[in-house]
Amino acid sequence: MHWQYNHANAPAALGDKSAVIAQLQASLNKWTSQCAVTSQYDGETTLAPHGTGTSPTSDGTTVVGWNAFDATLSGWTYDWYADTGSGRTLIETDVTLNPSNINSLSELDRIATHEWGHAVGLAHSNLESAIMAGPPHTYYNMLNAPQSDDIRGCRCLYGLPPGIQASYACALPQDIDFGSVPVGMQSALRSVTLTNSGNAPMSLQSASVTTADFRRVSGCDPGTIVAPGGSCTMQLAANPGAAGTLTASLILSTNDGPYEFPLDAVGVGSTAPASANVVDVVEFYNAALDHYFISWTPAEIDNLDAGNTPTRWTRTGYSFKAFAASQPGASAVCRYYIPPIDGSSHFFGRNGAECSASLQAHPEFVVESQDYMQLYLPTAGACAAGTVAVHRLFDNRVDANHRYTTDPNVLAQMVARGWVAEGDGPDVVAMCAPQ
Repeated sequence: MHWQYNHANAPAALGDKSAVIAQLQASLNKWTSQCAVTSQYDGETTLAPHGTGTSPTSDGTTVVGWNAFDATLSGWTYDWYADTGSGRTLIETDVTLNPSNINSLSELDRIATHEWGHAVGLAHSNLESAIMAGPPHTYYNMLNAPQSDDIRGCRCLYGLPPGIQASYACALPQDIDFGSVPVGMQSALRSVTLTNSGNAPMSLQSASVTTADFRRVSGCDPGTIVAPGGSCTMQLAANPGAAGTLTASLILSTNDGPYEFPLDAVGVGSTAPASANVVDVVEFYNAALDHYFISWTPAEIDNLDAGNTPTRWTRTGYSFKAFAASQPGASAVCRYYIPPIDGSSHFFGRNGAECSASLQAHPEFVVESQDYMQLYLPTAGACAAGTVAVHRLFDNRVDANHRYTTDPNVLAQMVARGWVAEGDGPDVVAMCAPQ
């Protein structure tokens, strides 16, 4: 990027021309240090920056200069480009700074860093936490340095600068729209692939959805390591709990910072019987870990059956029923990942209060879903007619693990082994499953 500077119309508070030029270059360096963009300052010019009028024209010279325009804005950048078949090549960028709104080098730094982001080809971000935040998706902020989303955008355009090892993912959907989905029913699964375009491994640390109307069914699990050039694929679904337009976000935390996936669906009235939402919760056992695990998710079950895990999981032959989506009178069961420091396992909480208390006591737990499935709660330790008691047992070891069973014999066997039954009433009932 070759650029020139025009000091005409600069505010009196920024009369030191050399200081302004140095600050502009320092702001640009925040981008060139993070992605494979290089720049060269070619001195001063008398050409004025274009881009704030009607049908701005290109003169072939990238200019940064001053001109009063819309009083609500402090800077404006206009890019000219040439189509190259597979993409676009920027051929000129003019940055206009508003002297009415910039009166210090710190203000210039903040505005110029944002405008240089436009100059390298970035639009406004949909993340409020990005320095490139701005209409129509977000609002301008007071940040003065590129954040993880900004740096990722620049790297997706130009790659990494020499000497930097990092992971990052590109080509992600701007929006995941499930369309119309009956209330209380699960939508068809949508696949989203995360590919590591960097030169260092990407570690996935947590995955959470902001509302119970959507869920990450499987894939890109916390703890996954995606090698450079490798990928993982998530299966996502909508489970509307109410009619109307529903929005949420899937937040995937990585060593490259957070990735946010906007989710949309329209919940419509459903006449489907409750039985349409009933799924089989299948139990697995890992002999190497002496751990138990349950899942109703088809893709996850297929993965475990196929042995596509570091250590082998096998079916125990036990299972019970649950609701895959919201069911009147039932309680949302959360699913939390217990990190290796506590046992590398999973915990299924029976209601919001228990889930919140568990997360407060163990903030290191990773929220995989606040509504993984739905079961009924016992009343005074007893399950209603038409349901069966689900017992939860804790191994009472440093490597925390739980087992969930509807079989009284299994309950007795595990207690005899020293496991602790968790639940209500004399039969120690945690939850109640549909028959």
